[in-house]
Amino acid sequence: MLPRLAWRNLWRQRTRTLILISAVTFSYALLLVAMGVGDDSHQQMLDAAVEGAGGDVLVHRDGYWSTLAADLVLPDGLAVAERARGVEGVAEAIPRIRLPALVSTADGARAVDLLAVDPLVEEALVDIHEHLVEGERLDATALESPILLGIRMAEDLETEVGGRVVLTASGWDGELTRALFRVAGFLETGIREVDETLAYTTLQAAWGALGDSATVTQVGVLVQEGTDVEVLAEALREGLGRDGVPVEVLTWRQAVPEMVGFIETDDAFLYIYAAVMFVVVAFAIANTFLVAVTERVREFGLLNALGLRGRRIGVLVLVETAVLTLVAVGVGFAIALAGHLAIDHWGIPIAIWGMEDMELAGVNISDMVMRSQITTSKWIVATVAVMVTTVGSAVFAAVKAARLVPAEAMRFYE
Repeated sequence: MLPRLAWRNLWRQRTRTLILISAVTFSYALLLVAMGVGDDSHQQMLDAAVEGAGGDVLVHRDGYWSTLAADLVLPDGLAVAERARGVEGVAEAIPRIRLPALVSTADGARAVDLLAVDPLVEEALVDIHEHLVEGERLDATALESPILLGIRMAEDLETEVGGRVVLTASGWDGELTRALFRVAGFLETGIREVDETLAYTTLQAAWGALGDSATVTQVGVLVQEGTDVEVLAEALREGLGRDGVPVEVLTWRQAVPEMVGFIETDDAFLYIYAAVMFVVVAFAIANTFLVAVTERVREFGLLNALGLRGRRIGVLVLVETAVLTLVAVGVGFAIALAGHLAIDHWGIPIAIWGMEDMELAGVNISDMVMRSQITTSKWIVATVAVMVTTVGSAVFAAVKAARLVPAEAMRFYE
């Protein structure tokens, strides 16, 4: 009986009910959409951080990550990578050489951040050829000592595919070494700073230039799905720290703490927004229902006189709020789901906000397209929180209605 009576009472004041439903509906829908976009953006940032760092777990010479010194290397890096692959939970171990260098031609010279990789193994982490705009892949070229250059660097050096460049770098012993490379192709990421300093070559070509095979500066480890990164990092510390070479094992969170801090801060702002939204909606509903109780004093007095006692009248007010909340949450969920599907399908390029060259903690996020993903637990918690807040905001009005004295209520005139 009470739910039916509550439903009729709500639509007796259609405008007031629609305003309340709209407030709850759009606040709830906006909260869910913001959570979906936030979770997807954070996941993309985490993936970008792992790619930028070189893996879920990083293995390198002790002190290398803080200094990036060229002489802090793993002398038998390929063997380290092979042993890492034998640790339970490791999906792949990726050897890399990363060092500052100078690339020069007859028309000039440019400083580069050189990455030497095994292209086929590197694909487990990132496809370095996804930005290839001209030329050949490193794993498909027949050129000896191939190198891929950022497009802006290539324009400054006035070189072309197949052209010769001289690479100057500091060897493992600290002595300068020079080697001839052939340009296999050009890369364009869309970020000026990257396209002016980016250079990739193969491990074999780098070893030929530096005069020492098997030496790498870093081994990046990818974990299998469901494996705890911290536990795996500890297992790698125990398994790889027995060869006399002091190694450092870092998780990507330890390697890129700025990214972790940014994501945690962004999450905190979302929770603050949710809290503010709950407070605003709660006060709006509480105020509206208090006004409604004042307007319906005679009605409540009549119901009391007809046998509906004070406690039941209070419950009626709460049932009205619950019915209103269910309608609002149902409509809001439909709107949020439609928004999620639309954003997930079309995406929102971050560049439309003027962030064409955005970098965070050394990780490029300017080409990120924000989409949406549903985290079931978060959506359930948000839904329960909205319903509890909305119904709870009407408790004071329900208590006030329950305490009306029938005789006084019947003599009340608006």
